[in-house]
Amino acid sequence: MFSDKNIYRYHRILGLVGGLFILLLTVTGSILVVEKQVDSLLNPTLTQVEPAGQRQPYSKLIAALNQQYPAATLRNIRLSDSPTEAIRADLMDKGERVWVSINPYTGAIIGARQAEATLIRRARELHENLLLEPVGGFVMGLAGICLMGSVLTGTWYYRRSLLSVFKIGVRWNKAPRIVYADIHKWLGVVALLFMLMMSATGIFFHWEQIERKFGDGRKSENTTAAPISLSTIPVDAAVTSAKASIADFQPQLIDFPKPGDTTMVIRGNMPGSLRILGKYNVSATVDARTGKYISGFDARDADLEYIAEHIFEELHFGRYGGIITQVLYIILAMATAIVTVSGLFLWYLKK
Repeated sequence: MFSDKNIYRYHRILGLVGGLFILLLTVTGSILVVEKQVDSLLNPTLTQVEPAGQRQPYSKLIAALNQQYPAATLRNIRLSDSPTEAIRADLMDKGERVWVSINPYTGAIIGARQAEATLIRRARELHENLLLEPVGGFVMGLAGICLMGSVLTGTWYYRRSLLSVFKIGVRWNKAPRIVYADIHKWLGVVALLFMLMMSATGIFFHWEQIERKFGDGRKSENTTAAPISLSTIPVDAAVTSAKASIADFQPQLIDFPKPGDTTMVIRGNMPGSLRILGKYNVSATVDARTGKYISGFDARDADLEYIAEHIFEELHFGRYGGIITQVLYIILAMATAIVTVSGLFLWYLKK
C-alpha cells in the first residue's frame, strides 16, 4: 500500500483531482496578498484624495452618510492610513453591501460601489468558495487537502534525490517530458515549505467555516436593547476616549453596533504591535450611547487559540512583512502554479 509505486500513483491522482482548483487558488491568492494595492490601482478616484487642511470630525462624515443613505445600516468605517487615502464606509443598503468613499478633509462623499462586485471581493469569494457557498467552500477545502497530499507524497517519492535537483537543474536540451519533469521537481523543492504552509493554513480556515456552518455548540446571547440611531452615536467622543484610555493607540477601524447591541469597537494598533498577530492588534470597546470607554484588548495578551488563528491568517496571506513578503508570496504562488501545470503536462505525456 505504501510502496514507492503506490505513493507515486497517489501523487498523480491528488495532483489531477486538485490541479485546476490549485491553479485558481494561486491566482486569486496572489491578488489577495496585494488586495489594497490592486484596489487603489483600479479605483484611484475612490481610494485617493488630495490633502487639504484639517480632517473633518467623524460626526460630519456620518451625517453625510445619513443624508445620502438614510435607510442603510453602517457596518464599519475604515480610517485612512495615510494623508492621501480616502475613508471607506461599509454599508448594508437595501440588502446590498456598499462601499462608500469619503474625503476626510471635506466630509464629501466621493463615490460608491457594490462591494461584492469589486475585483478583490470576487477574488476572495473565488478563493474561499468558488462563488458557490457553501458547496464551493467544501470543494476548495478538498483542493487544499489535495495540495498537501500531493506535496507530501511527492516529497516522499523523491526523498532520496530531493536536493540533487539543484545540481541537475533544468535540462533544456532534452525531450519535453524531461524538461517538464525537471521544472516540476526543481520548483517543487523551491516552493515545498510554502505549499505545505498554504495547504495547512487553508485547510484550517475551511474547517473553521464548517464549524461555523454547523455550529460549535455555543449559543448566541439574546439582546433586548433598543436600536441606537446612528446620528446619536458620539463617534468623536468615543475615539477620543479610546485614545485616552490606551496609550499610543492608533485607531484604524470603527465597528458600529449590531442590531440590539449598545457597544461599538474601535480597532487599531500601537507602536509595539506585531502584524503577525493580525491586522488589528488592539481594540477598545466603547458605549455607543455615551462614548465612554468600557474595556480594551491587546492581541499579545490573548489566549493561544486566538493567537494561533491570527498567525495562521497572516501566514496564509503574507501581509505580515510588508512589500517584501508580499512579493515573495506572489513569486512562490506562481512557482506553485507552474509546478501544477508541469505536473498536468507530465500526466498528459505519460497517459
